[in-house]
Amino acid sequence: MSQPKLNKHRGIAGRAHRFLLPRIAFLRLTFLGACLLPHAALAQAAQTYRVSPGPLGAALSEFAATAGVSLSSDSTLTQGLSSTGLSGQYSVEGGFSKLLAGSGLEAVQQSNGTYILRRPPAAASVLPEVRVIGDRVAESAWGPVRGYVASRSATGTKTDASILETPQSVSVVTADELQVRGVSNIKEAVGYTAGVTPSVSFDLREDLTTFRGFPFDWASFYLDGLAMPSTTYAVSTSEPYGMERIEVLRGPASMLYGQSSSGGILNMVSKRPSDVAVREIQLQAGSHSRRQFAFDLGGAQSADSDWNYRVVGLVRRSDTEIDFVEDNRVYVAPSLSWKPSAATSLILLANYMYDDLGRSGGTSAFLPASGILLPNPNGKIGRHTYGGEPGFDFYEKRQVSLGYEFRHAFDDTWQFTQNARWRTVNVDYRTAYGLGLSPADPSQRTLLRAAFGSFGETRALSVDNQLQAKWESGGVRHTTLFGIDYRDFSVDEVRYFGPGAPSIDIFNPVYGADFALPATPDTSQSVKVRQVGFYVQDQALFARHWLLTLGARNDAARHDVDDRLGAFDNRRTERKTTGRAGLTYLFDNGLAPYVSVASSFTPVLTPNYYGEPFKALVGKQYEAGLKYQPAGGRSLYTAAVFELTQRNALTADPDQASRPFGQVQTGEYRSRGIELEAKAQLTRSLNLLAAYTHLDAEITKSNDGNVGGTPKGIPRNTASVWADYTFRGALHGLGLGLGARYVGKRPSDDSAAAYMVPAFTVLDAALSYELGDWRLALNASNLADKTIYDCWYARCWYGAGRSLRATLTLRW
Repeated sequence: MSQPKLNKHRGIAGRAHRFLLPRIAFLRLTFLGACLLPHAALAQAAQTYRVSPGPLGAALSEFAATAGVSLSSDSTLTQGLSSTGLSGQYSVEGGFSKLLAGSGLEAVQQSNGTYILRRPPAAASVLPEVRVIGDRVAESAWGPVRGYVASRSATGTKTDASILETPQSVSVVTADELQVRGVSNIKEAVGYTAGVTPSVSFDLREDLTTFRGFPFDWASFYLDGLAMPSTTYAVSTSEPYGMERIEVLRGPASMLYGQSSSGGILNMVSKRPSDVAVREIQLQAGSHSRRQFAFDLGGAQSADSDWNYRVVGLVRRSDTEIDFVEDNRVYVAPSLSWKPSAATSLILLANYMYDDLGRSGGTSAFLPASGILLPNPNGKIGRHTYGGEPGFDFYEKRQVSLGYEFRHAFDDTWQFTQNARWRTVNVDYRTAYGLGLSPADPSQRTLLRAAFGSFGETRALSVDNQLQAKWESGGVRHTTLFGIDYRDFSVDEVRYFGPGAPSIDIFNPVYGADFALPATPDTSQSVKVRQVGFYVQDQALFARHWLLTLGARNDAARHDVDDRLGAFDNRRTERKTTGRAGLTYLFDNGLAPYVSVASSFTPVLTPNYYGEPFKALVGKQYEAGLKYQPAGGRSLYTAAVFELTQRNALTADPDQASRPFGQVQTGEYRSRGIELEAKAQLTRSLNLLAAYTHLDAEITKSNDGNVGGTPKGIPRNTASVWADYTFRGALHGLGLGLGARYVGKRPSDDSAAAYMVPAFTVLDAALSYELGDWRLALNASNLADKTIYDCWYARCWYGAGRSLRATLTLRW
């Protein structure tokens, strides 16, 4: 019997990496910074400075970092301006004066020693006054952050807003943190983040993550503010090396984004062109024959050019701790920016990623719980054991994305932004699927298997139009956002499932069985979802300290299911109104208590018993919290309590006799919790991350006999702490880091008979040394090689064991 042609893209890694290294000339990348020296002494003492001519914003940032002072500003003040630089001995005041000569701007020292960039009072009427929340080196919500602590984010408001001004919990994982911790995937990236529970299963196909106790769904991931739609097997994934920051907005986000998860979203911000040169190449080797080459190159095309570029790339070949499972990837992300004036900019963004997981389905093929977590007379199944069929299995995924971000400021009040992206994900997936131990084998050694295949493509077009106004009336300062967005998502897939395939002795597997997919598929369908949303948001600052955030949105969503096997085409059209209201009080010392209420709706891609689309899930959250960012912006402490309820959850149809395996939408989930998080640069040398989450997740309505139970895989308690120290003086350049992650016990499924998956604590560590342009790092995850598990129903995965990676980086 002929099989589908599935291997036509093999070898693409070898072809792709030959064109990933352009020859370009660059300057050194510098970031913004500050240190803790007494501000009075800094302001008066003369030091020797060498700041190259170039864009004014970059020159000020370099000078502030070298001088050890904190500079706050609205980034629009320096747009289109340049500086002649400086060379020689200057005081802080003298250095700022030299750099700002002829710009019409001044740097004014505050009582606490920080500086604010502004126009002189005589020109203050040209632009509205900028209020700085907390003292912080100038930072963009879409740009790089020096260190671990961000002060601004656009994920929670779609505006360049202070995190203190967002009336929901927001966490930012910066590129510096990703590098120091040696992060290799998105699940690792958010492992030290409150309110987030990444799956610990060894599964390279996807970045399964839950937010605030709600099971993972396919509407949680965003790239540059636009959705990365996925289906069960055609899952969008991302490469952390290509990201400037990874942000988590906890709780409903539908007011801004439309269809999205009730528990929260994860938004990744791509590295993008900069007028500051970037030159980085990286070599990595590690456990299981891991070999990786990466580069990050970019800058201005010429000194007076309006065009900047950046190319980020990575090629990896690696085995894994599980037999026959590989971790091979090719990633390239070119971008180009055009800025003809201070008022107008265009950024073109593209990326391509190809994953090849070798002769496997990308996992340990659902090993049976009996023999891993539950007792088996034969003992434990080995952590390296693969339950599939290497001669039959493979998983290949190709992702392509093309998009742009356009901004134009009409004047000091009005600004228009349009973000757009086209994206496609193709998956060829075939595996010997483990069904569980054979009840006919009293020795409990025989794993039943089925031939499974999934071949499909998802395509998505997203466009988000935003009109923003900054204005003042009656002493109230407003940032008002009007938006219209459009999303067109489609999936075309064919799936095969054939039980009765050759079984295997899972305690002593012998491979080579004759596997084949069934002649006809069990699923062949096309699913299309189209959404048009209209939204408005206003952030109103009154009485100097009170910030009222109000937003509302109306979506029209159409959901089409074309079942080619059942020969029917069903459609559902829904209109949903969602919103958010939040009130924040901004103390002068950086303290910001807030309260908010928000709602969400989440599409359900699977059809009901009759092939008709289900209604969207709907959610509502109440949240109260406290954020604190002291002067200088080198630390951020957050605390939140919340109650989140999701309705229209799927549960068993009461009439199983007439509709076997049918489901109805009468279920309900509720999650309550407490989240604590700290990100702090305690000294110039010492960084600290700490997080704790307590969840009370409960099934409150169900026909499955599990009311009062906890949703599968949700722990009651999680905690983490990470600290790293960089030596000064005699051991200058040496860095040490150590972290611990704790995940509490959690149920294997939603039923009353669920067994509990044990709690675990794993250790991570880092050792690095920097010498000039070179950095050598050794990172270890699960340092003690702790055996951990993730189980659903009667199937289990082992979690990742100890992994060591050595990385050599050159920046020049």
